[in-house]
Amino acid sequence: MAFLGLTLLCLILTLTGIVWVALCGPSPTMTGAVCNSLRETSALRWIPGLFLSERELDSYLLRSTEDLETDQVNTSLIHIAEAQAKEEGGEETPYLEVVDIAYGTCRGKLLIIREPKAVILGTSGRFGTDPGLQLTDMVEKYNGIAGTNAGGFVDNNGLGNGGTPTGMVLAEGEILYGDAYTRYNIIGLDNDGVLLVGTMTGQEALDRGMKYGVSFVTHDGIASSLIINGEVQTQNLGPGVNPRTAIGQREDGALLLLVLDGRSSKTLGATLENVVDILLQYGAVNAGNLDGGSSSVMVYDGRIINNCASVTGPRGIPTGFIVLREEDLHG
Repeated sequence: MAFLGLTLLCLILTLTGIVWVALCGPSPTMTGAVCNSLRETSALRWIPGLFLSERELDSYLLRSTEDLETDQVNTSLIHIAEAQAKEEGGEETPYLEVVDIAYGTCRGKLLIIREPKAVILGTSGRFGTDPGLQLTDMVEKYNGIAGTNAGGFVDNNGLGNGGTPTGMVLAEGEILYGDAYTRYNIIGLDNDGVLLVGTMTGQEALDRGMKYGVSFVTHDGIASSLIINGEVQTQNLGPGVNPRTAIGQREDGALLLLVLDGRSSKTLGATLENVVDILLQYGAVNAGNLDGGSSSVMVYDGRIINNCASVTGPRGIPTGFIVLREEDLHG
C-alpha cells in the first residue's frame, strides 16, 4: 500500500509539474493553447485557474462570438448533384465513402455522403427525462449505416448523462427543445439537404426551411460557424487542441462528417483551424463545429471506427447525425 501510495503521489506531482510548465512556462503560445484546450472540457476547465491569476487567465480567454454573427448561408451556392452521378470513366461514385484522415499530427475519419437527404438527426428520447444514448444504439434505433455525435448537452463537471441538450434541437421541422424566439447558434439541414449554419432564432430557422438542427457553442460562448459561403470564420477559431467533430458541405451538395481523435499517444487532438483546413481540402463551402472532446465519435456499419477519448467508453448523447441506408432512402 505504501508503494502504491508513493507511486500515485509521484504520478500526481509529475503531472502537476507538466501542467505548471505548460501554463507558466516561457511560451505564451503554449500557455494559450493549453489554457484553451483545458477550458473546452467540462471536467478540467477549472485547472488553469490553479496556476494563473485572474488577470493572466483573462488575457488568454476567448471572447464570446455567439451574438456577433450576421452572415447567412447563401443556399444558391449549393447545387445538389445526383447521388450516383457518373464519373468520366463510367463508374458510379459511391453513395457513402469513409476516408482515413492524416493531416499533420491530426488523425481521424471523414464520411462523404453524396446524397445529403440521407442525413437525418437522431435523438435519444425524452430530453431531460431519459438518459442519452450511445451513438451505436442511436444509429441502430434509426436503422442507419453510419453517424456522428451532434449537438451539445448539459455536462456539469463531466458528469452529465447526456440526456439534456443545450440550446435548440429541431427535427422533422419541429422544435423539440428550446423555443421559437430565442437566438441560438444553430447547425442544421433544410428540406433540400442544404447545410445551414449561423446564429438565428428558432422561428428564423423554421422560416428558412430547416428540417433538422442542433446547437453548440464552447463554454466561453465561441460560435460554431467555421465556414460560411466559402469564407473562413476566423473569429470562431481558437488555439485549443482537442478531439473534434464537425459537419461541412461541398458545392455539389455532398455532406462531410468529420471526427478527429485526441488525448492519446497517437494524437493530442486538433485545433479548429486544423478542422477548417481539412474541410477546405475536401471542398467545404459551409461548415460548423459540433460537440467535441470525449463526445467525438463516429459509427460505421455497427461499430465505432475512431478512437473515442472517453476513459469510461462511449458517452450517452442526446443527438446525433445519422446516415440512412441507401435502400431505406430510395425504397
